[in-house]
Parts: sequence; C-alpha cells; structure tokens
Amino acid sequence: MPTRRPHAGSVRRPTYHILAAAVLVALARSASAAGDAAESGEAGDAWKSGFTEAVLEVAVNERQGGEMLVVMRDSLGHVWLEAADFTRLNLNVPRKGGRVIGGKTYYPILGIARLGVDFDEATQHLDIKAPPEAFELSRFAAAPRRGADLTPADPGGFVNYQLYEQRIAGEGATGAQLELGAFARYGVITSTSVSRDAAGTESTVRLDTTFTHDFPDRLETLTVGDAINDPGSWGNSVRYGGIHFGRNFGIRPDLITTPMLTTGGMAVVPSTVDVFVNSQRASSQNVPSGPFVIDNVPAVSGQGDVRVVVRDALGREETLTQAFYSSPLLLAPDFTQFSVDLGRARENYAITSADYGAAIGSGTYRRGLSDSLTAEVHGEFEAGAAHALGLNAAKLIDTVGVASGTLAVGGDSAGTGVLAGVGFEHREKKWSVVFNTSYATEHFQQLANDTIVTQAFRTRSLVQGSLDFGRLGSLAVADVFEGFRSGGTQNTVSASWNYRITDDSSLNMTLSTTTGTAGPSSKSGFLTYTLALGSRRAFTTTATGGSGSGAPPNELYASLIENPPIGPGYGYRLAAGTAGDYDADWKGQFAPADVEVEAARSDGIAGQSLYVRGAATLLDGVVHASRQVTSSFAVVDVGGLPGIPVYLDNQLVTTTDASGKALLYNLRAYEDNRINIAPEELPLDTDIAARAVTIAPAYRSGVVARFPVTRIHGATFRLVQESGAAVPAGAVVGFGGGSFPVAIDGATYVTNLEHGATGEATWPGGACRFEAPDPPAATVQPDLGTLTCRRVTP
Repeated sequence: MPTRRPHAGSVRRPTYHILAAAVLVALARSASAAGDAAESGEAGDAWKSGFTEAVLEVAVNERQGGEMLVVMRDSLGHVWLEAADFTRLNLNVPRKGGRVIGGKTYYPILGIARLGVDFDEATQHLDIKAPPEAFELSRFAAAPRRGADLTPADPGGFVNYQLYEQRIAGEGATGAQLELGAFARYGVITSTSVSRDAAGTESTVRLDTTFTHDFPDRLETLTVGDAINDPGSWGNSVRYGGIHFGRNFGIRPDLITTPMLTTGGMAVVPSTVDVFVNSQRASSQNVPSGPFVIDNVPAVSGQGDVRVVVRDALGREETLTQAFYSSPLLLAPDFTQFSVDLGRARENYAITSADYGAAIGSGTYRRGLSDSLTAEVHGEFEAGAAHALGLNAAKLIDTVGVASGTLAVGGDSAGTGVLAGVGFEHREKKWSVVFNTSYATEHFQQLANDTIVTQAFRTRSLVQGSLDFGRLGSLAVADVFEGFRSGGTQNTVSASWNYRITDDSSLNMTLSTTTGTAGPSSKSGFLTYTLALGSRRAFTTTATGGSGSGAPPNELYASLIENPPIGPGYGYRLAAGTAGDYDADWKGQFAPADVEVEAARSDGIAGQSLYVRGAATLLDGVVHASRQVTSSFAVVDVGGLPGIPVYLDNQLVTTTDASGKALLYNLRAYEDNRINIAPEELPLDTDIAARAVTIAPAYRSGVVARFPVTRIHGATFRLVQESGAAVPAGAVVGFGGGSFPVAIDGATYVTNLEHGATGEATWPGGACRFEAPDPPAATVQPDLGTLTCRRVTP
C-alpha cells in the first residue's frame, strides 16, 4: 500500500512508541494465538493463509487518539479487523466475507460498501473513512423512567379541623368540620364529618370513611369505604360505599402515560445532540459516530415540533425538525388503565350519615393499542334499574388532531337504547378548537339517569375555540347546547377576550347568554381591569351587568388583594361596589393554625365570620400542632439537638424544637422530598454521617426522617510519662473504642470522653496507661491540661 501524507492537523506519534507497543502487543497476541491454535489444531494457519499480523493505531473519521489494534494484512496489503474490533470502533460487523484465522473471525475493511482507508506507513496510523450508515445504531432515552421507591409509613395519625362562627342578617351559627386519619405501612384510613349549630338546632353528619392501600410495584390502589366511581369517557359519576380497585398512575408522578416521541439522526463524528420540544430543551446526549435514536422524548399537549441539533467538536451544527401532536386522550402503547367499583349508591349525601341504596357496579378498561390509537370499554349497572355497556376510541390523525368516537347500549326494564357520540380536538399555541356531540335514544339509561329523568339529555353538543392575536390579545368562544328528553332545550354561548396592556396590567371582557325552554334566559357581562402591584398584591376593578335570572347586578366593583405567602404570614382583601356591597377579609397563617376574619355585604344582606383552621399530628410518639395537612408529612429527628435549621429541597422551612424534632407538613406524596441540614450549623461536639435524607411518602401518610447525628464528646490534653517527658510523637492512644495519634510534645485529641474513662498509649518499645478526668460542665470541647501516663508492660 503506498505511503500517504498525513492529514493536516493530525498528530505524528514517535515511531519508536509505535514499534514498542507493536512488539508488546504482538508478543501477547502471539502467545494467546499459539495457545488457541494448539487447542484447535490450527497452529501456523495465519501464516499459511498469506496473512501477516500488524499492530496499527486505528481511528475512524480522523478521530483524535485512536485504538491500538492487532490487525491482519493480506498479500495485497489490505487490512482485516477482528469482528470484536468492529464493535469496539462502533462499526457494523460485516455479515459475510469473513475468514477464520487462529480461531478468530476477521473481515476486510474494504469489504464494506462506501468504507475507505487512509494509511500512514511512517506512523503506522490507519484512518477509516466511514459514512454514518456504517456505524452501529445508538439508542438513548431522553426521559428515563425510574421504578417506584416509596418510603414505608411509620404508624401515626392526624386530625384536620375547621372551626367557624358566623352571623348573617343577625342570626348566629357555629360549626366544625373534622377529618380523622390513621396510617401505617399497610395503608391509611380517613373519616370526615361536619357539625352545625344554627337557630337552636344541632346536627352532626358523617361524610366519608375510607381505607386506602397502594400497591406501588403494580401501580394499583385498593379503596374500601366511601368513594366516587370511575365513569370512563361517557358514564355518570355517583357516590357509593363499597370497594374500588384500579390502576393509579399517580403513584408514579414521573411517569408519562401519553405516547412518547422518538427522534433520531446521523452523526458523522462523535457529537453532542440537543433535543428541543417547542423550543424548550428536553434532552442533551453525547452520541458516538453513526445513526442514533432518542426515545422517550416528552411531548406537550397539542401540536408542536421537535428540533434535533447535532453539534460536533469543531462547532459544526446540523438541525432536523419534525412536527408532532400529543393529547391526554391517548395512552402510550401497551399502557393499560382499569378500575372496578362495587357497592351501594350513596343517597342524601351530607344530609344523613349512612343512607345507602341499591347495589351498583362499574368497570373501565383503557389500553394504548399504538402511538395513535387508544381504546376503552366501560360498563355500569344499578340493581333493578339502569345498565349500560359501550366502547370509546381515540385516534390520532397525523399532526392535525385527535378524533374520538363513542357507541354504547343501555337501558332498564322499560327498554333499551343507544348512545352515540363523536368528537375532535386540535390544540396549539396560536389557536385551538374542540368539538364533541352525543345523541341518546329514548330508552337509553345509565347510572343516576332514573333519579333525574327530566334532566336526562337527548342530545348534547359542545364547541370551543380560541385564537391568539399576539399583541392584540386572545379570544375564546364556547357554545354548549343540550336537548332533554322532557322536550326542553338550553343553549349557552360565551365569549372572552383577554388583552395584556403592560407586563403588570391586563384587561378581560366576558359576555354570555343563556336561552331555551328548559330554564330561564339570562344575559351577563364582565369587564375587569387587573394591575399587579408586586408578586402577591393586585388591584382589580370590575364592571358587571346583565338581565334575567342569575345575572350579576349593574355595578362597578373594586378590590385590593394581597395573597398570603406559602409559609407563615398574612393576606387581605378589601373590596367595595357602587351598589353598597363590600367585603373585608383578613387571613393570618401561623405555624400551628390559620385564622381568617371576614365582614361582607351582598344583595343587601350583611354578615360576619371567623374561621380557625389547623391540624394535630401524631408521629414518632410526638404530637405537633400545624396548619392543615392535606398531603403527606414527616417528622425530622436531628439527634435531639434543638434549634437546628431544617431545609426542604434546599429551602429553609423550620427549625427543630426542644426535643430536637421538627414537623414538615404537606410533602409531595409518591415523590422524592429531599430533607437536608447544614453540618456547619451543628454543635462542634457532634458528628453527622449524612447531611441529606430523601423520602417518598405514601398517600396521606407520615414518615420519620432520622439524621445520623452522634455526640463526639471530644477533648484535648498533653500526655506525659511519669518522668515528665512527653509521650513520643507518633504514639497511638486507644481511647473510648477509637485510636488517636499523639502529636508533638504529647498533644492529643480524643473523642467519646465519658465519666471515669481510661486510655492506653503505645509506641515502639513502650506503653503506658492514663485516666481522663470528668470534663467541665457545659464545655463543648474542653482542654484537660496535662495528664500523666503510667508505664505498663507492652
């Protein structure tokens, strides 16, 4: 093979380095090959076949560095690589043309189409010229999925309460809402109730009592008690008491259930690939040469585009763009969602405590059949009354939108009917449209229809649309029409225009009208100006007007609002209108509870109210008072140290109490919550093994997060022998179960200093024993002075 001039910019390595490497690799390879050949009976086969071994530095597409490989060269000087070396260079292994030499299979480089070589005899450097399709496919994940890793709940409980007193038009009323909860690793049980004392009449009503258990490995939840059934895409929701079992994707908040995007491209040389979804970077990957595929690219709802930017080490860029459409109506392929509900229908809810009627049941099963098709089957029944069974399908139409269709059969003892419906949606940043319509024949029945026959619909249609005019604002319109089996109709049309005046102010106008024979007609209009006065404060002015039943009064209403912060603090609302209405509200948020006071007048009726909302939690044997607990919580134990700041996701939220514990309420259930403390804020005589603890609590449960903090009880002293001479430097002191070195002039530092502690110092040719006095009280790291170490036999 003729000698070629090295490519400009390539690095010439000294020939003796190559020769030395060649000798070492060749000797090792020859010894291995000789052993292999001896076992296979093919000794000397390489030489008889006209091949010679060589050690070359092999690079691909002038990549810097290269690999030192043992190759075979035939009588024409062509280079052959072992199959494993093709993989090592990320090149596709040829499917034919191989030769077995010394028990290993080799393939010629020039045997691959469009593959070339550039060989420099002087430096023994071989540069393979490979197009992107010659490389193996590289596959990456933009949003890798993790398994559920919940933290088991510790036994405990909580009480949420809201106490209130009201006076409306001179009449007083008091009441309370309570929620009791108890939990352990097996699940959580909650019970809610409401009590009221008005006009001398007292009443207490139980609302819901429910036990919930999660199966995190299967993403399933079992509920026993009061619940609301899953209606699917076309059924009716009813309250019932019984059993619910189904798939719960909420256990994995990181899981994206809609079809994920897949994108890819070609990289001529190793490059960095950035993936952008609607101009927001979703992934950044380092990819080797060749074709690549990036899976699990999260898609936003609606129409958008994915842009792939391939950038090599020299800064050269190549951009690929593809459009997509995503919708929550679709499930990813092979994803399934199901639910089963069995029990008795709840009647007179919030009026009586335990009024359960007829037996009911419902079931729903959804599955993603492909990236573009999701199917659902749903059935429901009520004993002695309605029953229904039907199908629903959602189909992605390229990048245009999603079409859906429903067909169900249902009825009762009076007959059977059919429900049919179609729908379509298209959403994007500039404009969107949603349309669906359903029609039910006379005898079609389903859950809850028999209790409100006059309101059972015959036909129902919805059309929604929005359009963004840019600097001129945005417009949204909606038209809802319902035709009832009783013969009545109702049609509501609304339009809303929103205009952003400045970064801090906006104008909104909303008009609506309701007509039909099923109820009174009305017209209403709202014109609102909003001015932001900071992150929490705003001023609004609203002009209202209308006619008909339920229409707002003709009034100009102004308000000044300051929202309370997330943590402790206060907020208020001051509002007044031209019709004499007013509203003054103040809310204070404190660590143990929230307090709200309000005085208002509307439609000539004045009233005042006082609310106190809070909670009490029991966990790790400690009762804490806190604001209402609506999610999960934790007790943080910092080794009994009081006044230690506690951070949640690096944000300071509280400090430990006198017992060294702190309550963190409303943590994110099923998600990682990172709790950390700063070691520099701990006392000097403490040691901490980990500064952060990550927990993922279950639904409405509590977890004890313990930080491994230990007391060091350190002390310093000067250790001398009986002669007065210092114990030699380098001696080792055994003290309190640990070993500590002696520094110059007998200076020593030890930990685990306790009452009546003794230690022993050893060094080559000598040993002595000493007794440490009790440390001074309230001293973090005392200096014990000079201690005499009495000689003992080593």
